[in-house]
Amino acid sequence: MKSVLITGANRGLGLELTRQYLERGDQVFAASRQPEGATDLQALSQQYPGQLVTLPWM
Repeated sequence: MKSVLITGANRGLGLELTRQYLERGDQVFAASRQPEGATDLQALSQQYPGQLVTLPWM
C-alpha cells in the first residue's frame, strides 16, 4: 500500500485520481479548500473508512 497526497481532491481530475488510488488499495490524503462541503469526497470517505483522510488546503 502506498500513501498518496492529492490536492484539489473535491472535484474533477483530483476526485477521479482519489477514486482510482482508493480502488487500488492505497491510502489517500485528499486536500481541498473546504473538505466538509465536498459531498463526493465525503461519500468516498464513508466508502473507504481509514483509507481516506480529508485535509483542508490553504
